[in-house]
Amino acid sequence: MSYSRLGYFAIKVETDENTAVTPDVFIPLMSEDIVTEHGVNPAMPVSAKRQLNLRGIKNAINAPTGTVNVLAEPKIMGYFLRGVYGSVSSGQIIKISSLSADFTVGETVTGGSSSETATVVITSTEGDYVLVSSASGNFTVGETITGGTSSSTATVVSFDTTRYGHQFSAPQSSLPTFTVEIGLQNEAYRYTGVRFNALNSIAQSDNIITAALGMVARSEYKYGRITEVTTSGAGSKTLTLNQTTGLAASDTVKIYRPGTGFIDFSASSVKTHTIGTVASETTITVTNLQTSTQVGDLLVLAPQTPSYTIDSEFCWIGGSTVRVADSITSAVSASADSIEDFEIVLANEVEGKHAANGTNQVNRFPATNFLKGLTGSGSITRTYTDMTYVDRLVNSTQTAILVNHTGNEIGSTGLYYELEWRTPYAIFDPFNPSISEDDLLNQEMPFTMYDASSDGFFHKALLINDVSSY
Repeated sequence: MSYSRLGYFAIKVETDENTAVTPDVFIPLMSEDIVTEHGVNPAMPVSAKRQLNLRGIKNAINAPTGTVNVLAEPKIMGYFLRGVYGSVSSGQIIKISSLSADFTVGETVTGGSSSETATVVITSTEGDYVLVSSASGNFTVGETITGGTSSSTATVVSFDTTRYGHQFSAPQSSLPTFTVEIGLQNEAYRYTGVRFNALNSIAQSDNIITAALGMVARSEYKYGRITEVTTSGAGSKTLTLNQTTGLAASDTVKIYRPGTGFIDFSASSVKTHTIGTVASETTITVTNLQTSTQVGDLLVLAPQTPSYTIDSEFCWIGGSTVRVADSITSAVSASADSIEDFEIVLANEVEGKHAANGTNQVNRFPATNFLKGLTGSGSITRTYTDMTYVDRLVNSTQTAILVNHTGNEIGSTGLYYELEWRTPYAIFDPFNPSISEDDLLNQEMPFTMYDASSDGFFHKALLINDVSSY
């Protein structure tokens, strides 16, 4: 018997696509529904028999796909955002106002009264923040910072050297790939070459901001089937199996023998062993072998012991604001609107392609996953009070939407974790105020995102926390 709370979910960015690394970022998981289609095609030749299906021929395996549901936590969301948006610009964040002109990337900004300095990483196109590195100390709120090369100026609204901003902008030409591990009570399995290709839904449930993240993998490792006998004994031993994609050196593994259970592996009464090297697509090495292997034994990953570095999740009521305006720059300084619910969806289309590129188990999976189109949509909900949103609908008015979630204090800085969604160009899809007996008129207003080339991005997320990089 297994119990879901004994499981875990872990990820790590890969250096090379579809080359496994050992995941070491553990993420509180609500649910997942990842599916891999292991299918066969029937062979149906003329054979002087009434039955049609004589043999099953192993089919190509479609890319493992599914959705991962998590709570929006201020430290871990950056990993998923990097996956969906494709890249990240990180640095200590200076909230600013009255920006005279964009600062130049790489120049030094200097505080007019504090004389503190920092190097510019990026300036937001909306002009309300700048990301910097190597800050010499805390700038003073209200002072003017000046660019050493550009001579641009801005007023400091807030800053602390321990507070970082991470800007994620779509579209990007590529998405990073991850190794994803799902731990069970007695074993674990992995997906490699994973792209988190979609925010299937950013919404709120029970006042907690939630994220449903689509993922597409290149391959999976649930187990490797031993294909040759290896005799027990001391010294380096090579185990031969039908696949090693998904394994990494120094992983801890176990051998499951059908009908017996987990066998002694590295020593008497010890069921685990550490991989020395992943020598090839069909072999790994271990330092010794307690029990001789048998053809049909299953080599599985041993589950890790997870450790978590998290803070309280973002909430909706009492923690979020919504601003709507004609442009995203105007939305930054607009007054908060009374929106009662919201949803944001951002989807990168991915298509897997199979190729005749080998005879091993891994070659049944896609040879590559191509990145295609990008779409965005969402909805906001509010009680009907006037014609403002109906007018935007009828006139197909370009609408900028900025949603901000504020979390706990970062240390003792007096500053807070934040997560913002910035949509510069949305047009409302058809809706009507709904009428029901003895109830207020309700508006659930869906919108579609459009190309905002003049703003330089289709959609943007800004995450503020005390994590220096992703």
